[in-house]
Amino acid sequence: MCGIAGYYLWRAVSLPALEQATVLLRHRGPDAARIWRSPDQRVGLAHTRLSILDLSEAAHQPFRLGPTWIVYNGEIYNFRELIQEGRFRPSTRSDTEVLLWAYQRWGEAFLQKLEGMFAFALYDEERQMLILARDPFGIKPLWVAVQPEGIFFASELKVLKRWLPSLRLRAEALKEFLHLGFIPAPLSFYEGIYKVLPGEKWCIHPRGYFQETYYDRQGLWQQPKLTTSPEEIEGQVERELRRAVRAHLVSDVPLGIFLSGGTDSSLVAAMAVAEGYTPQAFCIGFRDSLHNELPYAQAVAQHLGLSLEWEVLEGEEAAALLPEMSQWYDEPFGDTSALPTYLVSRLAARYVKVVLAGDGGDELYWGYGRYRWTHRLSRFKLLWRLSAPLFAYAPSPPHRRLKDLLRLPSEGIHEHIFSQEQYAFSWAEVEKLLPWQSRPWRTSYVLPSSLTESQAAWDFLHYLPDDLLTKVDRASMQHSLEVRVPLLDKKWAELAWRVPSKLKKPLDGSPVQYKPLLRRILRKYLPPALVERRKWGFGIPVGEWLSGPLSEWARTYADPGLLYQRYGFHPLRIRKLWERFERGDKHLGMRLWLLAQLGATQV
Repeated sequence: MCGIAGYYLWRAVSLPALEQATVLLRHRGPDAARIWRSPDQRVGLAHTRLSILDLSEAAHQPFRLGPTWIVYNGEIYNFRELIQEGRFRPSTRSDTEVLLWAYQRWGEAFLQKLEGMFAFALYDEERQMLILARDPFGIKPLWVAVQPEGIFFASELKVLKRWLPSLRLRAEALKEFLHLGFIPAPLSFYEGIYKVLPGEKWCIHPRGYFQETYYDRQGLWQQPKLTTSPEEIEGQVERELRRAVRAHLVSDVPLGIFLSGGTDSSLVAAMAVAEGYTPQAFCIGFRDSLHNELPYAQAVAQHLGLSLEWEVLEGEEAAALLPEMSQWYDEPFGDTSALPTYLVSRLAARYVKVVLAGDGGDELYWGYGRYRWTHRLSRFKLLWRLSAPLFAYAPSPPHRRLKDLLRLPSEGIHEHIFSQEQYAFSWAEVEKLLPWQSRPWRTSYVLPSSLTESQAAWDFLHYLPDDLLTKVDRASMQHSLEVRVPLLDKKWAELAWRVPSKLKKPLDGSPVQYKPLLRRILRKYLPPALVERRKWGFGIPVGEWLSGPLSEWARTYADPGLLYQRYGFHPLRIRKLWERFERGDKHLGMRLWLLAQLGATQV
């Protein structure tokens, strides 16, 4: 992993200091730092390196091949295949050089051939063209600021905030954060700054810039479904996963794995062992048994013959870390699992420079509780539409979360279902907190017709890159740790969208409802007791900790006066929220957590 930053200027201005960027991004790449400016000073590139492949100085960046330069963050897992296909003659063992060879051989079409995670800036001196690109699923970050004098880009928002100090808050992003717990791309918290979308490239030249999609994510669910037998599909999925894990194991430095004991991380670990590797495993536990998966991780590691390092996260340690959290993300970020992810990354970085993780399996194979709800709603669509108003406003609904879910809006259903499953603010609640008009953000993608499949597609498009992968990237890179996600291998993910829904749907009447196909594969590697168990999340016990060790932090930053002064929140509604929480409505802890994260963000 690395940090990248730079600019393309259309008119002469006082240049931001590239050296400053290398200091701000040093945690992303502590092994080397270099900069380059074009002879006319209009283009500048900065890079901080975390050396993973070809540790020599010859592979440092910015890297040049003829008239092209590149700064690059990520890993290309098929770089050796590209060398053979293009008959390249690289002078290093680095995948960075292969990117430039591929560009010179195939032009911008080379993006279609890449399999990996990446964000890069490639400058072609002959064409005077700067190309910014992000990987198809948004594993690696890339921020872009559009200003009158030119385009600025960086791996982290903090660089652009330092270079462009006169930034204004984006009002609609504030509301979306309260509704979703993250700010969806391409929005950022600031006007004029955007997140490059997954599968998107920006082409910048002397006359301006344009954006193009080079990888169409909505085309994933437009593929024809597999028509072979369930057994043949299972075998195909298993073989493709082993290939993906094998590709992700290539490294010139020690490699480990995040192991929670859940289906996805256990699958990745089992495949690595099947390929002849025994990576060091890492896990974080909790005193709260409801959130603690440590015993399962220990059992899986023991069965697979892996050494497991672990720590237990206490509320007091979380309280000590929270003041730093806003500095990791640079804009409001609401995922409570950011804290344990930070700690497991810190633990792993003491031993290795690279780890594998299991992110992506839940979206591809329907691993969340909301998919069970959408499956049931789909089966009883007419009854649901008739009964939803009655349940939604009943004084004693059968389930508090069911009541929130059934308050479905006329549009934005997927955002609403996600929001309420997370116990975040509904859009109606957001409008009462911030009584100024703005249109809610809505996905622009065409989703599948099935309610459950379309919810999974929405999660894949937005929740996965803008929350989960963002969380993992920032938390791990604080410790200069590269995290690879084999379950988001391009070929394996494309295959997953071709698997028929009947092989993914949640199982009613079973205590283990989710990801039946992946669990069938996992049973070949682990005993049933470690496979057939309930799914637990990785988040902290928010309600309990906000009443205990995190109380002072929450009271300081979710303060009605502070939020009114800074953002214009309706103070009386925040006071009532606190009163309900103190009377025992602990599910409101997530809403207070989001408010506190806003209050703690330096704007």
